[in-house]
Amino acid sequence: MSRRTERIQDEILILEYRAGDLSALQTLISRWQRRIYYYVFTLVQDRTMAWDLSQEVWLAVIAGLGKLRCVENFSSWIYRIARNKAASHIRKKRRVELSEETYSETAEERAEPPPDRLCAAEDARLVHECLLELPLAQRESLSLFYLDDLSLDEIARLLEVPRGTVQSRLHYGRMKMGQLLLKKGYSHEQG
Repeated sequence: MSRRTERIQDEILILEYRAGDLSALQTLISRWQRRIYYYVFTLVQDRTMAWDLSQEVWLAVIAGLGKLRCVENFSSWIYRIARNKAASHIRKKRRVELSEETYSETAEERAEPPPDRLCAAEDARLVHECLLELPLAQRESLSLFYLDDLSLDEIARLLEVPRGTVQSRLHYGRMKMGQLLLKKGYSHEQG
């Protein structure tokens, strides 16, 4: 299904929900729940917290859906809510944790040895594992571009940075991903 078709379906669901159809809201949630959870998870790197935060996102979405002016901007709007919830959590967490360098070192210490890559699912797991090791700005940009299929302009608006900054984050993120994959013993000939 094309992005345009998905957006139109989302717009219809929102309008139906506003007209009183609760099943339209359930459908909208089921279409977006996994994407929002994974996006939040890539930011906070904690499955339980990602679940809790994604539930907070849905509470905010439900509260604000009736006031959303441009329903065609739903995807940007929901990602902004998710990003704000995750950023708020990260700020609170940083107050308690040690410096950024200490966090990076502990993340590297926790890394598991590379598994045998027997199938595409394991390759995908390795890619996601490496994605979580990237700096937040690169991880977020790569996730929004490749996993959520947002355009450079949409990502720039969501992150409130220039388009060139998004391009730079994608470039350096791809380079770092390649390095991490090689470090873990992966080569594209295997996949």
